[in-house]
Amino acid sequence: MPSPSYQGRPVTRVTWAVGGFYNTGDLNNVYGGGDPQDKWSTANGYSLAVRVTGLPWYEGEGKGLLHLGVSYNFRARNVNEDGAEEKFSSRPESYLTKDNFVDTGNITTTRCNLIDGEVAWVRGPFSLQGEYFRAFLNAQGNPDFWGYYVYGSFFLTGEHREYDTSSGVFTGIKPKRNVLQGGWGAWELAARYSSIHLNSHGVNGGKENNFTAGLNWYLHSNLRFMFNYVRVNATNPNVDNGRANIYQSRFQIAF
Repeated sequence: MPSPSYQGRPVTRVTWAVGGFYNTGDLNNVYGGGDPQDKWSTANGYSLAVRVTGLPWYEGEGKGLLHLGVSYNFRARNVNEDGAEEKFSSRPESYLTKDNFVDTGNITTTRCNLIDGEVAWVRGPFSLQGEYFRAFLNAQGNPDFWGYYVYGSFFLTGEHREYDTSSGVFTGIKPKRNVLQGGWGAWELAARYSSIHLNSHGVNGGKENNFTAGLNWYLHSNLRFMFNYVRVNATNPNVDNGRANIYQSRFQIAF
């Protein structure tokens, strides 16, 4: 049975991607007068990454779909006189703050394996999406960390989330009638729950749960306003008060 087409192109049911990376030293100090060659000489390892996605259900040019995916990342670090380190931390669903409520600090390790599973379902203006990750370290005590999120959204104006079948990712939103055409644009209600656990085998990085409620207004496919409320509840021996209420707004121009 032939695959359906989207905008005249066949729908790609399976995608895959592979990447390799060489880990250099910290380049931040280069702009302060450091020698770039010194940073290359302190390179301490490499990373390999692979991602595979599947699209078992797809109809109505993306108005209905089921996306499945899995990715794996292997990080190797060379132990030198300064050691090889990994660090895991997380901001409370807001990049407008520099505060981390959970943080493992630097962990000396030679290898790290990260596994991530993802699933997304779209049915017209409604969608659900989630991911689960787990990280395994070759370090003292062999700690492992994990986390997940669940995200749901609904378009009050009837749009649906756009999906690029050739790369297996969601793209921008196209309002049915944008503001430049005299319309109201696209309005989206969204909610997200996330959890991360960074306590394991002697590492006390903390635990954090976040709830986010949002309202997104897409004036045009390249313009949007975002309004979010985030409720943070974290437990960390290094943080006096792990609770916070965050109100934030953002204007974005994307091309």
